[in-house]
Amino acid sequence: MWLSRFLAWLLLVAFFDWADAQDQNSFNDATSKQIWTLAYWTTSSTPQTCVPKYNPGYQVLNVVSVAGAPIFGQALAVITVSETAKQVHVHFRGPDAITTFIFSGYMYLLQSDFPVQPFEGMSVAQEFAKTFTALWQGGLREAINSAWDEYCDFPILITGHSVGSCMAQMFAVKIKKFGLWEYSKISLYAYESTRCGHQEFAMAVDASAQTRYQIRYNENCINLPPTTCTSLNTASPQACYWHPGYAVQYNKNIFGMTSGTIARCPTGETATCLSGNILTINNHNGFYALSYGLMPPKC
Repeated sequence: MWLSRFLAWLLLVAFFDWADAQDQNSFNDATSKQIWTLAYWTTSSTPQTCVPKYNPGYQVLNVVSVAGAPIFGQALAVITVSETAKQVHVHFRGPDAITTFIFSGYMYLLQSDFPVQPFEGMSVAQEFAKTFTALWQGGLREAINSAWDEYCDFPILITGHSVGSCMAQMFAVKIKKFGLWEYSKISLYAYESTRCGHQEFAMAVDASAQTRYQIRYNENCINLPPTTCTSLNTASPQACYWHPGYAVQYNKNIFGMTSGTIARCPTGETATCLSGNILTINNHNGFYALSYGLMPPKC
């Protein structure tokens, strides 16, 4: 009992650490590890059991799962809450299995053209827009409204992995627009995100979440869809794919684990934090010794 309370206290402390973060220099490695642990276990085969087991104080409020675009397979969004940490959390899974990414994801990312589709008046990749719409209309809208009704005074932490990070970014824009949470209470942690939409969309993401990190490994496939722009013109955003947020890039040590070397960059498109190679799939599967395999994690 005392251990559970102590761990819950640590999560509460971590919450206050990230709540006021506003730039890349505020990124905290230990906090990110705790956040990834929470996100990772929401995608387990039994989140109602695994989430509280590895994240004391958290409980699952809702699980929304729909058929997404081929690159996703079965798209998944999980809403959790901690009354101890006073936090609502929503995580968006990437591809439902490594095989999905290998057979559908590679084909998608290797194509030469990435058509867009309107989202809240902005251009995002068609595959992502269709999948988010399916989630939103398939139960996510009702689920988040229900969470808002009961926990509107709690800040909200939004996370995503891989292409699921695009769902997380679209979700941040959506709830900010609808007034469910205000800018200072929205935090976004995007782990190994692809580019999701054009510059205007990236600017909308930046305007939706006060804390917003793009978290990556060196040598990974994060340069896709490709961009044709070299800079961001805030007065006249260009029709090219663009990363939002602040960037944080880890190096891996010789054992394949996260090292203490972290590059911190003021934008998601800063070259120092934008190395990548689509062939290094092993660097895409997870963080902090929690990586996805052929099946959902089990506890």
